[in-house]
Amino acid sequence: MSVPRASHANPCYSRTMAPKTPSSKKGKASGFVIGSARFRKISAVEGIHYSPDMKGRVAISKSKALTPEERRKTIIKAYRKA
Repeated sequence: MSVPRASHANPCYSRTMAPKTPSSKKGKASGFVIGSARFRKISAVEGIHYSPDMKGRVAISKSKALTPEERRKTIIKAYRKA
C-alpha cells in the first residue's frame, strides 16, 4: 500500500493555514466608530469642549441628516472662513 504524495513540496502545508490577505473593501473605514456622546467625553478629558458654533453645526447636521462627507465639508467650510 503506497502513501499518497502531496502535490507541493511541504507535506505539512495546508491552505487553511495560509496567511489571510486583506480584502479590498473600498469605502469602508477601518477600525470602529464612536458616537458623538463618547467623543465629547474623550474630548473633555483632553480639555477640548464644544463651542456654541460647534454645537449649532452638530444640530443642523442632525436635522438635515447630512452624510459624513457633507458634514466634513460643512466643518471645513466653517474653519476656512475664519
